[in-house]
Amino acid sequence: MSSYKYIRFILIVIPIIFLGYLLYQDFSPSGRLVVDYDFCSLNPFVSVWSPHGRVLDIEKIKIDESKYCQQKMVIDPVYFDVRLPQNFTTARLTVWYQKSSEIKLQIGPAVDLSAWQWRLKDINYARAEGSWQVGIVEYDLVGSKLENNRLHFLVSSHGLDTSGQEIIFRKIEIEFIKEPINSWPDLMERVKGFILFSRLKFLFR
Repeated sequence: MSSYKYIRFILIVIPIIFLGYLLYQDFSPSGRLVVDYDFCSLNPFVSVWSPHGRVLDIEKIKIDESKYCQQKMVIDPVYFDVRLPQNFTTARLTVWYQKSSEIKLQIGPAVDLSAWQWRLKDINYARAEGSWQVGIVEYDLVGSKLENNRLHFLVSSHGLDTSGQEIIFRKIEIEFIKEPINSWPDLMERVKGFILFSRLKFLFR
């Protein structure tokens, strides 16, 4: 194979493999999809936190050989959203943060934005990782309404601005869960739901 043909082959195959990988992630045959946001780089699934002013500029921190990013929340509420390729029944959120014990922190997904309903839950301390507190909470997503395939989250700490304190976030990770594919009928039902839910539905009009 000549160098030209070899390069052309690579240029054709790599995008196909990458597209296949993205579709496999979206399809989630295992019934699990894990997304995370470390505040250092953009994530195709998770949006940046907003509005600016309630959260300050992202800071890049370097301590000895350790590098990470963090963002401070000084006024509540703050919002972010997650792009989902299909419906899930459960979400398990893990968040790395720093705050004083008297400051309350709640996070939750939207149930119905038109009625301004949110499924807020307290983020309680679960463990420590160095100087970071780690909290874990689980949500039932049955009945939650998505907007343009996006599930919106609200981060709340009532009275944060008047207290003069802040909450520092380093990372969030959300594991979305549903029943895995165990049979051929399950596969067909998942394919049908995936097409109806995703933008692929426009190909079948």
